[in-house]
Amino acid sequence: MDYTWAIVSLVGLVAVILIANFRNINVGLVGFAMAMLLATVSGLELKGVYSSFNTQIFLRMLGMQVLIVVARNNGTVSLIAGAVLKLTKGKLIRLLPIVLYFACGIASWFNIGISSVLTPMVFALSYEMGFKNHLTLGFCTMFQLMSWGVSPYSMQGLNIATYAAEQGYTLNLWAGALTMVVIGSIMFFAMYFFLGWHKMAPIDIDDFEKREFEKTGGKAKLGKNQICTLLAFAAYIFCNLVLKVDMMVTPIVAAIVLLCLGCGDPKKIIKDIPWNSLIMIGGMTVYVGIISQLGGVDLLTHFISSVASATFAPAIMNFICAFMSIFSSGNGVVIPTMSATISGLDAAIPGLNTQAMFWSVVMGANATPMSPMSTVGANSLAYYSAASNPTDAEFKKAFNRQLAVAGVAMVWSTIAGALGMFAMFNW
Repeated sequence: MDYTWAIVSLVGLVAVILIANFRNINVGLVGFAMAMLLATVSGLELKGVYSSFNTQIFLRMLGMQVLIVVARNNGTVSLIAGAVLKLTKGKLIRLLPIVLYFACGIASWFNIGISSVLTPMVFALSYEMGFKNHLTLGFCTMFQLMSWGVSPYSMQGLNIATYAAEQGYTLNLWAGALTMVVIGSIMFFAMYFFLGWHKMAPIDIDDFEKREFEKTGGKAKLGKNQICTLLAFAAYIFCNLVLKVDMMVTPIVAAIVLLCLGCGDPKKIIKDIPWNSLIMIGGMTVYVGIISQLGGVDLLTHFISSVASATFAPAIMNFICAFMSIFSSGNGVVIPTMSATISGLDAAIPGLNTQAMFWSVVMGANATPMSPMSTVGANSLAYYSAASNPTDAEFKKAFNRQLAVAGVAMVWSTIAGALGMFAMFNW
């Protein structure tokens, strides 16, 4: 079989990632442009480019993002964040990372983005407490994706379920969610004890909480807008869990109802929607479609199947995905690209556990987002820098610490795959 265009498509993927990173261009835009270019020079019809756009994923993400932006703008998210921080003070300070970790994680399951609100405050709080190592408290939000990235209600869970359905598989998202919680939490608690937080002496953080929440709008009180927003999230969960309404329907309808009730400014909501993320996912699903049409997915499948057995395939897949995610977007690049190989691997490797393979892709993509070369890691460094104004040497040390933690997470998740942990909740 001639793999010339397959190789070109995979080289193109590397080029897309490099161009997007070094020229600071949205990877989705670069991916879409590369898809159009390769389709033209390889002789594919342009309708192959259009058909690669995943409308279902795009509309699901758009609806959820609108609902989340409404909740952020009317103070509901800040209200939840304030309640979380106030749970731990005095002698309970030793529980602070644990409370933040589980509160942000469970909220992530239901797409309530309090982690993005709390993360800057966590790094500022870490500096106020006098920690020279910015990870001493910052680690509590760094493992959100590794532990809590997938659920039946999260966008990443819905996306991986869609990718699986396109190949004829039905995923048990709760099995994947619990798998990630176990594997990610082991890493989290290892960091908790390694950093000595279990020995933390009481620190009065009341004054700091007050100052920071006033700066960030956390002083919001529970009123009509917040009550309606919380009810909207409850309705969204109920409609999916009980009524089985598709996830692209309820969030956008709930968001429009909230706007009609005066719970947000429509112009500000449109402005604050994270269009970069939507473009990233949309553009890269198009490029992955072109990779598939040119045989790139088949080539990746052939490579992995030639070196992997049914037992160790999840570990190998996890390692590849985790390594890719150090330098690129897990959700935008790694997951759509590598999940597309699983049906071919299933046919090539007898006895392959496909559920475990999908979780190995997701876990690998989410194991290393704290890398300073990824979005989450870069933002964490930015928050640390804003809070502490480090010297060049201190910044370099912080960069290397995050890269080291990402490396440890990659090794641990690969070991978990080799031990069969990706299949532990396959019901």
